[in-house]
Amino acid sequence: MSFHSMQVAEGLSTESSIVVETIQRSGMFGKLLTVERETCTSVANSLRSNGVSYRSNVSRISAATYRGKGKDGKEDSGLDIGIAPPQHAKWQSIAAIMVSEVVGAGVLTLSRKYAQLGWIPATIFIVVIFLITVYTSNMMVEVKKVFPAIISMADAADYTFGRVASSFVQVLMAIFLCTTLGDYMLLIGKSLASTLYSVHLCFPVWVTISLLVIFPVMQLRTLNSTTALCVMNMVSICAAVALVIAGLVIDGRDPGVETFLVAEDLDFLTFMQALSAIFFTFGGQFMFYELMAEMTDFTEFPWTFSIAGPFQVPIYLIVGTVGYHYKGEDASGYFLDNLPFGWMYRLASALLCFHMLIAFLILGNVLSRILHLYFSPYRVNDLGLRGKLEWLGCTSLVIVVSFVVANAIPFFEELTSLIGGLLVPSLNMIFPILFYIRTKQMVDLKIKGWEWVVYVFLIAFGALVTVVSTYMNLRAIIDGWSTYGAPFSCHCDQIWNTCDCS
Repeated sequence: MSFHSMQVAEGLSTESSIVVETIQRSGMFGKLLTVERETCTSVANSLRSNGVSYRSNVSRISAATYRGKGKDGKEDSGLDIGIAPPQHAKWQSIAAIMVSEVVGAGVLTLSRKYAQLGWIPATIFIVVIFLITVYTSNMMVEVKKVFPAIISMADAADYTFGRVASSFVQVLMAIFLCTTLGDYMLLIGKSLASTLYSVHLCFPVWVTISLLVIFPVMQLRTLNSTTALCVMNMVSICAAVALVIAGLVIDGRDPGVETFLVAEDLDFLTFMQALSAIFFTFGGQFMFYELMAEMTDFTEFPWTFSIAGPFQVPIYLIVGTVGYHYKGEDASGYFLDNLPFGWMYRLASALLCFHMLIAFLILGNVLSRILHLYFSPYRVNDLGLRGKLEWLGCTSLVIVVSFVVANAIPFFEELTSLIGGLLVPSLNMIFPILFYIRTKQMVDLKIKGWEWVVYVFLIAFGALVTVVSTYMNLRAIIDGWSTYGAPFSCHCDQIWNTCDCS
């Protein structure tokens, strides 16, 4: 999925020549980047020919230029469309972006996870998974120190394990993006229906309306005002969550509600299934390399958690504990459903709908850019008719796939947990650890015995969560089809305010 040209660096012997390529990559929020770097093959050849530790020194990242008509109406191959250059952001700015993105769809499931796990296990694992995210993010930084031209997780796989591994990671990331966008479209449809709960339309109809709303917005090729989008995104979801919490406090706690330090009926399978939803809340790690590409000094990236962490973890704990305290074992897997029908439910749903529309635009732009780079690398910079039609095709494919996912698995909690269990452990833990191990071997750094114990444990833990939770979540989805209807059925539960469905 790259457009590149190659050249051999001058002044080097043939035996030790460095082959430099110029490629294009999708960066933060789908920003088109041009990367000049040493090829992965050149790195491998250097290792084989020299037999010494290696660090790549050829790396330059810049914002790509576009081709289109300038203000004078003439064709311009270097059109300036106001994209901020990469490698100019301080760590505080990146932390602010992370803060705006950490409260998303996953947080809406946490009160139910407390009901499944109990006070102690749920709290411990929210903190533990956050610490694992910080730990493996430091590993990502160390890998990028050796290969500074890494822009994505797939690049890290390419430099460390080769092209086949890179292709595998690309496929897994594409599946993650497609299913997550399906989850977002599901939420847009559900929150839109909940806002207008007195209008009795079936769920697939609401999702179709969502598709029609999303389609024209997705034709934006560049997101220049990303800061404003992030701020609006954060404010809307925080306001929606605050409304639900306020509603629960106002209604009070029913005398019959019970909560437990450890859930009474907790077993191993339920435990793994609940962990998958918690993993989803930390699923943004797949974009950390793209964020690092925006930084003046990417080695400062770990400092971002000093700001993002104190915001992220308390928000997750507050949402989970408040919902569990007031609803107990009846806490909903969709946080807004803890409210009864009424004006607060309607307003919270409208705010969530707005939040999910922005989230879909941002993530959809990322996936559309990746597809455009893959299918038509020579036209990805083209703002003319051909480039616009190709972008239309890419965005249409993204929207249609999301529409199918949302209707095929119209159960928010189960779809969110499936994504969190099947894909996030690999993207958050297994891949960063494997890339780090391979990088240390490439630069001849010995891995200590205790490090091997930690790495093997985390990889095994991630693999166990993936296998067991995926089985449980698929079983829950099949049960949902049996109870509420097959894919593309009406699925009006909790979106109609009548006894006919809700």
